[in-house]
Amino acid sequence: MKVFLSIDMEGVSGLVRWADVITQGMDYQRNRRFMTLDANAAIEGAFEAGATEVVVEENHGVEELCDLLLDEIDPRCHVVRGAGRPTATTMAGLDAHCGVVLLVGHHARAGSFPGIMAHTISYERFRAVRIGGHDCGEPEIFAIRAGELGVPVGLITGDQVVCEQLRKRVPAAEAVEVKRALSNVAGDVLPPARARKRIRDGARRAVELAGSGALAPYRGELAPYEIEVEMRSPLPEALRENLAKLPEFAVEGERLIRTVTDDMDLGFRRIAYLGFGHLPGVTRY
Repeated sequence: MKVFLSIDMEGVSGLVRWADVITQGMDYQRNRRFMTLDANAAIEGAFEAGATEVVVEENHGVEELCDLLLDEIDPRCHVVRGAGRPTATTMAGLDAHCGVVLLVGHHARAGSFPGIMAHTISYERFRAVRIGGHDCGEPEIFAIRAGELGVPVGLITGDQVVCEQLRKRVPAAEAVEVKRALSNVAGDVLPPARARKRIRDGARRAVELAGSGALAPYRGELAPYEIEVEMRSPLPEALRENLAKLPEFAVEGERLIRTVTDDMDLGFRRIAYLGFGHLPGVTRY
């Protein structure tokens, strides 16, 4: 079975604050190792359960999505990394040949409290992302896209908030809580060595369930998808000018942008575009 593993950083074991996940943080280099070891734990569990291939895709938007330590990653996997991928920014390795999706180190959706470093795609720019009128986070977007391809989501790891949010849509998924959020920047954490055992066990169970046919692809959202992005601040003039050249976007008031799409690969790219579309003349996504 081919396994797709999306690794983010905010939900990695032991990490609780923004300084933990940005280049300038005093522990960032160490935390890259924690991120890599959480991924390795899931890779190990997947192969224990019979996976024949594991593709790991970097989801963390720092250093052009190149945060894993490749000299420490499990050599049995292969890794998708770097910006400018040909499909939705962090789903290039996900296709219909995958048997299950594992979401490791993910975080709760924008507006969640508590929820360690909760955001959806862009903390700096997006107050909320809604699909079909409902608030949506990155793990839920992954579930929608995977469902389009006929692939189930089998694992989520992070704090209790992201686990609860994903399991409302995918109740059969394994949920591995590696920390309990006390606020958006504080938590009661398991030491990473203990957390990684939970991640390995959860990944093994997820792949076993997928192999037995016990996991179903998520079908709770049907295309076309009505997407709303509420910005934290009034739209910069450069973004308004760029959006005026893109008829697929509709601007309402000072902060709200709407778009409709028939597939979530394109939907994700349109959402992500709004995080950098304020750059003069940037009208491609």
